[in-house]
Amino acid sequence: MPGTAPPADPRPVSALAVLGALLDRSLVQIEDATADARFHDRETVRAAADVWDDNTRALFVSALGRTRRARDRRARRALRWMADLGPARRAWMAASAAEAGYDIGALLPPARTSGDPGPAAAPVTGGVAEGLAADHRLDTATVSTFSVERRGTRLTARVVLTAERARPGSEEAGEEGEGTADLVVHLPEVDEVRFDTRDVPGARLSCDHYGVTVAFGDGLLRGPAATVEVRREARGPGLPAAARSWSPPPRPSPEPARRRDRGREARPLTGEVHGPAARAVCHLLVWTMIRIRSSGGRSGRSTTPVPALCRALAGAGTDIAAAAAHFTPGRRERAFRDLALAWVRRGGPETAAHFDRALDAVSRSSGVDELEAARRLARELRGRDGAPEPRTAPSRDLDVPSAAALRLVSYNAGRSWEEGALEPDATVHLAAPADPADPGEPWRLRVLTARAPDRVRVSTPAFRGTLRPRTIDDHDGRATLVAADGALEVRGSWH
Repeated sequence: MPGTAPPADPRPVSALAVLGALLDRSLVQIEDATADARFHDRETVRAAADVWDDNTRALFVSALGRTRRARDRRARRALRWMADLGPARRAWMAASAAEAGYDIGALLPPARTSGDPGPAAAPVTGGVAEGLAADHRLDTATVSTFSVERRGTRLTARVVLTAERARPGSEEAGEEGEGTADLVVHLPEVDEVRFDTRDVPGARLSCDHYGVTVAFGDGLLRGPAATVEVRREARGPGLPAAARSWSPPPRPSPEPARRRDRGREARPLTGEVHGPAARAVCHLLVWTMIRIRSSGGRSGRSTTPVPALCRALAGAGTDIAAAAAHFTPGRRERAFRDLALAWVRRGGPETAAHFDRALDAVSRSSGVDELEAARRLARELRGRDGAPEPRTAPSRDLDVPSAAALRLVSYNAGRSWEEGALEPDATVHLAAPADPADPGEPWRLRVLTARAPDRVRVSTPAFRGTLRPRTIDDHDGRATLVAADGALEVRGSWH
């Protein structure tokens, strides 16, 4: 009858289908976040790829269950374990499943509550700012780390201020009376930034009707809102310094968990991935997701071809379930070998180097080259007969694009502790045209890293529009990257 809604699907939601759909949606989200470096969203990439560090194996173990009931039971357990990480992960799962047409609510128990919410960042208010100033010697505070980044079209910032504690600790609270604290301030949206490593020490937090201001020396970060977490240094006999978090003011604790909720904590899915080809494909997928998650962290002219890898793996969650569904072990193994071959073929020359390296690592770790055909194709697509890439010493010449958009500037002042030291460094992310002759093509991300930087200076104009960066060779093994009339200036040993 016209105007009558279609009948509801009487079949229950398949937990395995939802688990596979979450992987498929992760790949779509990552591809969208990296399609053009001018709008690169590194946090989305990291969060979506990070899900599959612990859950890829669970997907394979679930898909390889011998019966439909076993597969559904395993997948439900995997989903509960995935959701148990916290409200943010659970919300991501619900939204991603809904985008794929699934209601995940029926597959997950109600969110658990806890009597201890744990350390959490507190919103910066006038009272919080005053309390921090009373508890710490902010007049001598220094900037330990500093980072300003565009996420999509939004400018965000994070700064860590290290300050001596001004008040004795409380023995009842288990706090030491001496030591330093790290004030970790995050601004989800930034209106103004001004930073220079040559600024004098000293910091100040303030909050008014204009927003929140974090001042350090002559520099500042200003935005509509901010959160702060205080990580206090705690030392014990024979132990290195350890961070203990505290956030002012303390949050009210939720109601204690009810008795009937006790003992229902999610547990990780255990079991073997049966079949050497299935295990090899599982490891190949894990290697690839780790590579995607760490993209943007290495220096070089080009970075991991994340969009191409996502296109190569498109539909992987659905395809894994289909390959595992074959009744006989021989057909099942052949289906997994064909799946790896399809990923390499679909990625083409752009992803061949990654798949060649990943398949080589998989074969060496397992001792069996189950995916030999896929590996051979990857080598053919590379056009080098599988020859390893030559290792070259870092060049002192800093090759920068003639036109670029600044995506990230981060600085780490370095720190020593009882077990070692973290050296100072600075990182710059530039979005640049893949083909300078055709600026209409999607832009690529360039990652530049300077060790032991002498100076890092950045202000708001550096993040506006297209820059014309240039370098100055200082003839001492160092070079200075400058742009926007000095709004960006980084000097160091570039790698």
